[in-house]
Amino acid sequence: MRAIQFSAPGGPEVLEVIELPIPEPGFGEVLVRAHSIGVGKPDVLMRKGVYRWSPPLPAILGNEMSGHIEKIGRGIKNLEVGQPVLVFGTGGGRYAEFNSVSTSLVTPLPNNIDLEDAVSIPNYVIAWSLLFEAFGGKKPEYAYVNGAAGGLGTAIIDLCRSEDISIFAGVSSEKKCKFVTEYGASSAINYSKDEVISRVIELTEGRGVDVVFDQLVGPNFVNTLDMLAPLGMIISYNALAGLPEKELFSELRARAGKSLAVRCFSWHCYDNDIEKRRKIVQNVVDQFSVRNLKPPIFKRLPLSEARLAHEIIDSREVMGKLVLKP
Repeated sequence: MRAIQFSAPGGPEVLEVIELPIPEPGFGEVLVRAHSIGVGKPDVLMRKGVYRWSPPLPAILGNEMSGHIEKIGRGIKNLEVGQPVLVFGTGGGRYAEFNSVSTSLVTPLPNNIDLEDAVSIPNYVIAWSLLFEAFGGKKPEYAYVNGAAGGLGTAIIDLCRSEDISIFAGVSSEKKCKFVTEYGASSAINYSKDEVISRVIELTEGRGVDVVFDQLVGPNFVNTLDMLAPLGMIISYNALAGLPEKELFSELRARAGKSLAVRCFSWHCYDNDIEKRRKIVQNVVDQFSVRNLKPPIFKRLPLSEARLAHEIIDSREVMGKLVLKP
């Protein structure tokens, strides 16, 4: 079988197409033939050597894959050969034509979910966790997300739209503004030219948003506090632009009259609670099958062009989900 491996951190050029024997499923495992493979930001961070949960090198990239069960290992009673499934783990291994994986990473899919759409379900899992686990409390009225045109950003937009939450989408170009608005964002803000905080305050008629989903952070992160409504929260799920220059707690205390909060979220908080993780994924799969949720597919590329896929992600031109086809 073909797989995509890298032996040292670096740019897209470190990704190599290799041939491997098709693995045999062990006890508690199933062999899955890939139909579609998702490409996401964690793959890029893993490739660069800055993802703290990376496997030892050489390694195969990828966390998201949909396909059909090809073979069942010993000890499996509730899965069948030919069954459509989602494979979602966080330690790589998905950039391959076949995967032998623990059933703890496998979720059966109903027949009405398109297998190509299914590789976006992990984005919706994170979006759902951000909105209903990390934020908690009552449903927000207003939300803001930056980096909104990517796979996770569009999942947040789609989920907020389906929940009747006004979602303001921050993006880096007018082309992306048009894309996220047509996709369902309540309003788009081009942060390469617009002043985000004042625009958010204007859109909410002075109130501010209840929650900010922030993957950038950056030196001026504390200014984001000024776009929050009372009891508002910033949820950081990455820090692609670096860490704040100002001391955060003193800035929160300076705004104590609004009782604001900042939370750092990672899906890895469920690493030691497999049952909780399984329930969240299953819930999102169930929602996916009955709601009008439709992930935008940006581009489909052959698995052998994984290097090109990473070049596209590095260019920051992705609008929606990038999918590899075996």
